[in-house]
This record gives sequence, C-alpha cells and structure tokens, in this order.
Amino acid sequence: MSVAEKLDQVYEDLSPHLGDILPEHVEQFWRDGFVQVNNFVSEELCDRVVQHFADWTGLRWNTWPSDPAEQAAFVAAFESAQTKPHWFFAIRQDDPWMFNYVTQRKFGEAAAKLLKIPAVKILSETLHAKMPGPSGKTRAFDWHQDFPWLPIDRCQALQTWIALVDVTPDMGPMQHLIGSHHSMPGIRGGLGQNGKDVFPELFDQYKISDLHGVPKGGVMFHHGMTWHASAPNQTDRVRWAMSSYRMSAKTLYTGAQNENTDGLGLVPNKTFDHPNFPTVYSAT
Repeated sequence: MSVAEKLDQVYEDLSPHLGDILPEHVEQFWRDGFVQVNNFVSEELCDRVVQHFADWTGLRWNTWPSDPAEQAAFVAAFESAQTKPHWFFAIRQDDPWMFNYVTQRKFGEAAAKLLKIPAVKILSETLHAKMPGPSGKTRAFDWHQDFPWLPIDRCQALQTWIALVDVTPDMGPMQHLIGSHHSMPGIRGGLGQNGKDVFPELFDQYKISDLHGVPKGGVMFHHGMTWHASAPNQTDRVRWAMSSYRMSAKTLYTGAQNENTDGLGLVPNKTFDHPNFPTVYSAT
C-alpha cells in the first residue's frame, strides 16, 4: 500500500491552523516576486511538523549541545541524514501524516490565488534545517533561481517556505532580488556557480531585499523565477524550516533529472499523473 493510499487512515483537517491569502499579498507577489505572510501556520502545527522531521532525520536537537558526546551525536545524525536516498526531500513518501499536512487544501488555495491559476498540484517538499554555526555543518546558498532545477515545462510555480521556529536575520534567512521574476531563466543553484558572478547585470537591474527575518509560522512565498540566496546560520540554534513547491495542475513533465521525480515512470510532455503529485486545490 502506498503512502497516498494510507492517507485515509491519518487524514486530519488542519485548516483551522492555516491562514489565508489576501489581495494585497497577491499584489506584492507579482510586484516583487515574493511575499511574506506572517502567522500563516499556527505555532502548534509548526511544533508537530518539527517533531515529524526530527523523527524522520534523527536530528533531535534544537540547539547546539554543550556536552562533547552530544555534539558528536549531533554531527553523526546530520551526516547520517544526508545519506538518505532522497536526502532532505520527500518526507511525505515515508510519513503519511506529512503527506496529509503538505497536501492540505489551504496550501493549494494559497498557491492558486498567488499564481492566479484554477488548479494546483504539489511537486515537492524539502527540509531546510540549517545547522548551527558551531556545528561546522552550516552553509550558504548562492544566488539562484529554482525553475532551472525543476522538471516542469512552465513556471506557473512557487515555493512555500515555512519558518518552523523564529528565524532571525543571523540564522541565514533568504534574501531576494526584488522584481527578478521578470528576468530570464538562469542557472541551477548549488553546482558551484553564483548567479551574482554569472549574471552581474541582474544585480544592476534589480535591488537586493533586506534579510527576511521570519517569525515562527510565517511563510515566504516566492515565484519560481525569483532570484534568491541565503547566508550561513551564525547562531547556536537549528534553523528549522521547510519548503514545498506548488505548480499549475496543467504543468507538463519535461523528463529532466530531479530527486522528486526520477524513477517514477512519469512520461515526458505529459501531466504529472502519479499519486506522489496529487491535485491539492481546484476552484471547480
């Protein structure tokens, strides 16, 4: 029985814990390429999500421990988690409750409103637990767009980035190039290239936003073409956060390599017809 088939056994309506998208959010999203919506996920629900991620990864700490043995256990758990078949992607394929969480209708409705589309599928979710500075396992993410990584034929897609704890400016939150969703597709981030070096003209054309401190339960929605980056976590706290990609239900699969779609039998130039990618919202 697949995780999707097990969903009926764990289904829980979490809509009371989720917020709404307002017209002013849509306006800012299309003007700037991103919008921050605070208090979108309740603090109680954030705590439940962190616990599921902790159980899945073995990362049971919220702060860098002072005991050397615990420090060693922390690093070992992080390194072990990185060897998982899908790294920090696709917890929903192992954990039916997380499948239920990420496929909640209100997340899909938020994406539909922001993208101005009638129906939404979920593509992926990713744990963005940025490790504390003293662990030696924190890292920066250079300037990139998400769209070049995604095996989709159109950029009717957005990232839903959720702060599961209070994310302060010194914890390595995101910055965006304001309005850069109007630019052309760029590079696949994480392969040793920094968009600021490859496309310096973008940084003359568009302004870098301030660091986005995001309170617990706040969500940063950004367009798949919006350039963004983040610095290392300089604190002794784990920056628990997660993202989830949403796309138009009409999107076609391109066949490009991707951790979330490889080996599933998807057919290039056809829609994402697979239980891993359900339609999570439809206006009809």
